Amino acid sequence: MHRAADHRTGPAGWSKAAADTLPRPLEVVSGTVDPAEAPRIPGLEVTELSWSLFDHDVLLVEGRLRTEPGLDAELLRDADHWEDAVQQAGARLARHCAETDYAFLVQQIRHFSDAKEFVDLEERDLDRPLWVTRALVLDSEGTGGEAFARRWVSDIDTEHRAQVRELIAGARPLVAQWMNHIHRPDRPEEIELSWQALRKAQFFWSAMHWVDESLRQILAWSMAESRDVSITDLRHELRATRHRAQELLMLRAEVRQHVSRRSHEEMQRFLGTWEYLELLEEPVREKVEICRERLASLAEDRAARSAMFTDIILMSIGVTSVLATAIALVQFGRDAGQDPSQSVFDLGNGSITSWLSSQSMDAILILSLMLSIVLVAVFIWKRRQSLS
Repeated sequence: MHRAADHRTGPAGWSKAAADTLPRPLEVVSGTVDPAEAPRIPGLEVTELSWSLFDHDVLLVEGRLRTEPGLDAELLRDADHWEDAVQQAGARLARHCAETDYAFLVQQIRHFSDAKEFVDLEERDLDRPLWVTRALVLDSEGTGGEAFARRWVSDIDTEHRAQVRELIAGARPLVAQWMNHIHRPDRPEEIELSWQALRKAQFFWSAMHWVDESLRQILAWSMAESRDVSITDLRHELRATRHRAQELLMLRAEVRQHVSRRSHEEMQRFLGTWEYLELLEEPVREKVEICRERLASLAEDRAARSAMFTDIILMSIGVTSVLATAIALVQFGRDAGQDPSQSVFDLGNGSITSWLSSQSMDAILILSLMLSIVLVAVFIWKRRQSLS
C-alpha cells in the first residue's frame, strides 16, 4: 500500500504529446494484494490483484485471472459461462479488497482525532461493485480462440462484428464496448494506453454516478411528507453535492489539458460509448436546479404555514381582546356610576360608557362575538387574497 506519488515530468498544459503530465495522480492511495491471499474462485486462478482509492467515493479494483489447467474443452468454449464467472469473480475480488485493505486503511485513519475534518468516514455499502469490466486476452494461437472472441463481444451489433474481424486480423489492438473487452497480447503499449484511459473514464463515471445518487436522495427527501425533514440540512447537502459536481467538471477539464491527445480521445470514446453526457452529466445539472427549486418551494410553503399559524394566534388574541375590552368597559361604567368620585369630571349622561354599563352581560357578549366574527371574516378574505 502506498500514497500515490506526484508524477509531474514537466510544465503543465500540453507539454508532451505522447505522455500524460497530470500535476497529481487521480488516485489518492493504491495498494497490491498477494494473489495467494485472494479468495478461491472455481475454474480461475488470480495472478494479480490491486486496488486504487479515488476521491468522490470511488474504489477501483483490478485483477488478472487465468483459467485453471485441465478444464473441459467444451467448458472453455462456453463464453456465457466465463462471462458470468468473471462477473462473480470481479465482485468477490472487489469485496475482498474492501473488507481487508480498505477497511484497514479506514481503521488507521480513525486513529487521528481530526480525521473527520479531512476525510469522509461515513459507512458505505461495499457488498456489491457498481459494475465489473471483463477484458479478455485474445488467444490467436489456441484452437477456437477466434470463435470464442466473436462470441465474447460480437453479439452487440454489426459494427462490432466487423471490429472483431479486424482484431483477429491484427488491424486493431482491441475491441472495447460496454463491459466486455478483448485485446491482443502483442500490442502492449496500445493496450496500456487504452487501459489507463479506461481507468480514468471509470473514475469519472463512478464519481458522477454517486453525485447523481446523492441528488436523487435529496429530491426524494424534499418530496417526503414527513415534517421532520430539515430544509437547512437538505440545503447543506445540496450545496456539498453541487460542489462535488463542479469539482468533477473542473477535474475533467484539467485532465483534458494535461493528458496526451490519444489518451484523451480514448477516454472520451469510453465515456461517449457509455453516453456519459446524456445519462449523467446533463441530468446532474438538471437535478441540481430541480432540487434548488424544490427546496425553495418547500421553504416558502413552510414559511407560509408558519405565518398562518402566527396569524391564527394573533387573531385569537384579537378576539379575546375584543371580549375583554367590552367587559372591562361595562365593569368600569358600572363602577363609575356607583362611585361619584370617578365620574365627577363627566359632562353629563348618555356617554358611551354609561350606555355600555346599562346593557346586560349577555348583550355585550353577543355584540363582542358578532364583532369577532366580522374580524375573522375580514382576516380570511384578506388571507385568500394574499394566497391567490
